[in-house]
Amino acid sequence: MHSALRRFLSSLGFKARDVEPDLLAPEELARWYSSLPPEERVAVSRELASRVRRPRATRDPATLPAVATGRLLFEHDGPQGPIPLHHLKVELWDRDPGAPDDFLGEGFTDHDGYFAIRYDPADAGVGDLPDLELRFFEPQHTFRKDGRVVETWRRIGSERGPDNHGGLQYDFGALRLPYWEYDPTAPLARLLVTEEGTPPTAYAPGRSLAMLKAVAPIELIKRQHLLQINLGHPPSLAQVQADYPEPLTVRMERQAPGSSRSDAFFGERFLNGMFSTILDRDPEVPGDPHSFRLYFPWNAYEQDGVHCLPDVDVRLRLVDGQLLPVRIILGLREPGATAPGSPVTRRTFTPADGAHWEAAKRMARVSATLDTELGNHLGQCHLNVEQYAIAAHRNLRQNPLRWLLMPHLREVVLINHSASGFLIGPKGYITRASALTERGIETRLQHLLGSYDWKGFAPAAPVCEGHRYAHAAQLFWRLLGAHIDAFFAEHGSAVEAHWREVHRFSDDLVAHSVPAFVCRYLQARVSGKDAPWFVRSERMDLDEKATKPPPKAVSAITHTDSPAPGEVDALKQLCRYVIFFATFRHAWANNLQWEDAGEVLYTSLGLRWGKGGVLVAEEDPDVAPPPDEATEMLWISWMLSKTNYGFILANEEDDVHPRLVTLLRAHAAEFAALGMDIKTVSSRINI
Repeated sequence: MHSALRRFLSSLGFKARDVEPDLLAPEELARWYSSLPPEERVAVSRELASRVRRPRATRDPATLPAVATGRLLFEHDGPQGPIPLHHLKVELWDRDPGAPDDFLGEGFTDHDGYFAIRYDPADAGVGDLPDLELRFFEPQHTFRKDGRVVETWRRIGSERGPDNHGGLQYDFGALRLPYWEYDPTAPLARLLVTEEGTPPTAYAPGRSLAMLKAVAPIELIKRQHLLQINLGHPPSLAQVQADYPEPLTVRMERQAPGSSRSDAFFGERFLNGMFSTILDRDPEVPGDPHSFRLYFPWNAYEQDGVHCLPDVDVRLRLVDGQLLPVRIILGLREPGATAPGSPVTRRTFTPADGAHWEAAKRMARVSATLDTELGNHLGQCHLNVEQYAIAAHRNLRQNPLRWLLMPHLREVVLINHSASGFLIGPKGYITRASALTERGIETRLQHLLGSYDWKGFAPAAPVCEGHRYAHAAQLFWRLLGAHIDAFFAEHGSAVEAHWREVHRFSDDLVAHSVPAFVCRYLQARVSGKDAPWFVRSERMDLDEKATKPPPKAVSAITHTDSPAPGEVDALKQLCRYVIFFATFRHAWANNLQWEDAGEVLYTSLGLRWGKGGVLVAEEDPDVAPPPDEATEMLWISWMLSKTNYGFILANEEDDVHPRLVTLLRAHAAEFAALGMDIKTVSSRINI
């Protein structure tokens, strides 16, 4: 024992002359080891075991006399029964309370979750029968600068076996692990996190510092406003606005009054701002390449009756390279109406209507802000990417596809879990600040997720030279294609060799996606018809998805354990789609929030019915958000835009392939000319 103790203390940095038997008695060593946190004990056991014990000769595992067997299963069954946890690393250890544990052997679960680990009981130590324990590990990776992969293992759980096991066989039986489980109560594909539980992943350490740095300057501002409100002395909206940093629109008004409310700026933000979205041609002006339409169908959803959220139909026209609004049609409910499909009165406004035109534009901006938050941002990026993240974590371990996708999927479930109570849900900010009720928001999100599919997606073509967003999106999409093609050229044979994991990944995606949703208007006007005004490149295949009963929104990649012709290309398309929304698309929608949603009177998530209706001047306090919602809105907009960590180019965790970093950096000047600082694009969604 004393010789082992000397070797152990030497490994800790004690000099040989200091390592005497009475320097640290075995009992003291045991107390020191027992005081360590579990993860530090594991580290000591793993790192120092070879120094404490004399090296063992290399042995053929097949010659070892004992075997431990078992099967790993997901906690929750699927429609066909238990779901095997395939290709997890399993280690067998001898627990030694008060001293470093003894490593006995390791193995991997097979395709059906079974494992068998051969070991030598003598490795537990002289006169010691092993106290068996299984430890489970998932793979992690980093890239070296030359693109080579370095694999590591992260412990995710353990299972205690018998003490003083003297036999040569032990069956742990079927073990259930609550690992990346789907929430069976959620209508969307969401990760199950129990009320007092934590997700099976964590933010990178630097992200917490980034959040503190971004929020600290404005946290006291919000607290001061809320304190004033609670004391019965609420600040005016002008004071709330003035206390926060100056956003784009406030700066524009200070430098050139009226500029941020102009028709030209209104259209420019639909091209290149936070609101940038698909611009269909105007179906009422067939064949005209300069006429466009945006439509926001809010009357389809339950509303609170306090806020006014009409259907908004915006017609725009390109004039000398500028996108200008020419007509806005509002489908207004009666004040207090809450039911979906309530009767509406349609009112049309044009630039000739003066103050009412300005009020209609404001209503359209509010509508676009809510649509962006629920659609382009929360729906198409956050919740859409989460369904791919859950399926990938459940299934991709041996397949090198993990190296390509996981850097872009690693933290989205964490931020989405926070958003479930912070932004949506009964007390979420969107629920309180907009016209949509909790049920209305849930229905809208189901409809949105029902319209997203990787199959056939490509960014829409620019509508004019000044359409910077579309030009940047196409550049990023092209570079992603080059990156993914190079990855498959390097690892494609291994991807195909482990196609079973792709099959299970695909099955999980399809099984847990929502039914495809095609509204009645599109079924009547587009599905199965020639509709050249309708931009199809960013939408799912309506001819395929509009059938009855509706198929799943997400298309399958494969139905077999080996790739059929065309399925590798389908997988490459899916990877391109997922990375695009986890990086570029999220960055564009999220990072511009302070510019486009940093002034309460310019835009918000909701306007209230006032004494004089809703089409009134901006300053009318009966219509504008109250001070508590105003300060919370500005706090959220700043926090979302300014909290950034995990940039692709910085590659802080070295998990992004350096080729993608090099590709994007080489085109930084092109992105800058289009209004995007490529250094601000994160590799994953974590805010």
